[in-house]
Amino acid sequence: MDTQIVRGSVELLADIAEFTEPSDLCAFRLTCRAIYQITLRHFAQTFLHTLKTDLSPKSFARIEEAANNEVFRLCVRKLEITRNRDGYWGPRCTDATLNEASIQAWRDVMKRLVNCRSFEVRNSTYTTPHCGSDGITFDEATGLVLKAIATGSIPMESFSIDIAKYRSRPHQDSLTQFTITTFGITAFSHLKELSLVIPDAEAETIGWMAKLIQCAKSLRKLTILFGWKCESTSLLSQISSVGCLPELQELTFSRMSIQSSAALGMFLYSIRNSLRAATFSFVQLEDGGWRSILRELGGGGYRLDSLILHRILELDKFLSFGKIPEYPLAERSLDRKLYRPLQFCFVRQQDVGFSYSGPDLWRVVQRVAALIELS
Repeated sequence: MDTQIVRGSVELLADIAEFTEPSDLCAFRLTCRAIYQITLRHFAQTFLHTLKTDLSPKSFARIEEAANNEVFRLCVRKLEITRNRDGYWGPRCTDATLNEASIQAWRDVMKRLVNCRSFEVRNSTYTTPHCGSDGITFDEATGLVLKAIATGSIPMESFSIDIAKYRSRPHQDSLTQFTITTFGITAFSHLKELSLVIPDAEAETIGWMAKLIQCAKSLRKLTILFGWKCESTSLLSQISSVGCLPELQELTFSRMSIQSSAALGMFLYSIRNSLRAATFSFVQLEDGGWRSILRELGGGGYRLDSLILHRILELDKFLSFGKIPEYPLAERSLDRKLYRPLQFCFVRQQDVGFSYSGPDLWRVVQRVAALIELS
C-alpha cells in the first residue's frame, strides 16, 4: 500500500511538472531519481525540439547521442546548422573516403531522428561575387550534411538558408567549396515551408531556386530575401505558371528589384486562389508599378486576408502612405530581417508602411492604390 501511495504521488508530481516553466522543470527534476526518470519524456519534448550543430566532431557527437536515445530521438523536430565560436565550419577534409564516411554518418543519424523534418542553415554560407561565379556556394562541411539530407531520402517539410554576408575572398579561397546547384532538387518535394535569405542573384542560383520551388508542390509558406536591389524578374517568370504552387498561402518578398510589375503581377495571379497573406519589404518596381499591383489585388479576384507593405519603392523613391493613417504598419509584427536599416535612408516612420487584415481587404487596397504617393 505504501509503495502504491509513493508511486501515485510521483505520478501526480510528474503531471504537475508538465505545467512548470522550463527553468523550474530543470530544478524540479533534480529533487529525486524517480521524478528525474518519470519526467524524462516531458523534458525531452520541452528542450529537444531543436538541435543545433556547428558541424564540429564534438557537436556531431552530441547529436549522435540524442539520435541513439529512444526517448530523445523521437522529440527532435528541427536541426539548426550554425557557425561555431571561431566562425568556421568544422575541419577541412580533402580525403574523399573520409568525406563519404562523414556523409554516411549524418545519414545514419538523421534516419534515427525520425521526426526531424525541419532544417535551418544560418550564417553559414558565402558567395563568390567575382566574374564567372556560379552563384551561392557552401563550405565543404555544410555541403556534406546537405548531401546526406539529399541522398538519405529525408522528407523535409521546412528548409531555411540564411546568408548573413559575403565572406572575404581570402577566406573563400582557403576552403573547399560545395556548389549549391548540386544539391538535389527532389529532396525538397515534401516542403511546406521554404525560406531563402540570399544576397545574390547569379543566374545559376536563380535557376536552382526556381527548380526547387517548382518541385515543392505542397509549399504553403515561401519567404525570399535577396541582397538589396537584386534583380528578381527572371525568378518570377520561371515560377509563374498556373499550378506551380497550388497550396501557397503565405508569401514574403524582401530586398528585391523587379524590372516590370507585370512579372510580379503574373506570379501573384498564378497563386491567387490559394494566397491568404502577403508581405513586401524593400521591393522596387518601375514608375507606377505598385499602383498597378494594388489595383489588381483590389480587383476582387484574390482571397487575401492580410497585406503588409513596408518601405516599397518606385524608381529609387519610397512610397508614402501618409494619406491613409488609419492603417499604420506595426513593425513589431515583421521579421527583423525584413527591415534591416539601409544606410542614408531617412524616411518619416509614419509614412513608410501599410498593413491590413480583414474581410474587406480588397476595398482597402483599392483606396491605398488611389492615395499612395512618392515620398
